[in-house]
Amino acid sequence: MTAGFKHTELFGEAITVNIPNEYSDVSDIRQVPDHQEVYLSTTGFTSIIVEIAERVSHPPTDHDALKFHFEDIVLNEDTGKVWRIDDAPLPKFPQNTPAYSLLATTIPKAAPDGIAPTSRPVTPAFTAVLLTLIRLVPQLTDLVITINIPHIPGHQESNEPVDFEQGQLGSLVEDGRRIRDEIWRTLEIKDWGLFDVGDE
Repeated sequence: MTAGFKHTELFGEAITVNIPNEYSDVSDIRQVPDHQEVYLSTTGFTSIIVEIAERVSHPPTDHDALKFHFEDIVLNEDTGKVWRIDDAPLPKFPQNTPAYSLLATTIPKAAPDGIAPTSRPVTPAFTAVLLTLIRLVPQLTDLVITINIPHIPGHQESNEPVDFEQGQLGSLVEDGRRIRDEIWRTLEIKDWGLFDVGDE
């Protein structure tokens, strides 16, 4: 379970948010694209990705845009399923900022016959995804926050019974929801110039 949070600056000092104490900045160990900030749990497999994306305009509704961003991160051979969609309260954002979240899962394609589990990287039985979409309409930007929660067979709470259809999420996802809620509560844009679209 997440024990506490630390004030964290993203994209220089343009965005601030609380991140769990035990999460480390992935850019300290490998290159991360300029439009992303990635944090990884040092005690498990959960990751947090904050991404600045160009606003998608072709989906007819905001919920469709939310699903579009989810489908964009699902690998071609994986199976993705959205379980629920909710509004995302953001107290530090301008009133009426469109913001939504979804709970989804991805299931990797089964390994080909004849390949032993020890001959390939550790593969999750499934990954729970908590995705938040914040639509910054004047800035032509979608701010996407994704919490990926892989369930690795044989590791910690991954073997707990989980039934998303019945609302039985398991402790890993419940912890992810606590992290998501703290991100919602504390996320703040300090420098709106980060999204400067320039002269058209």
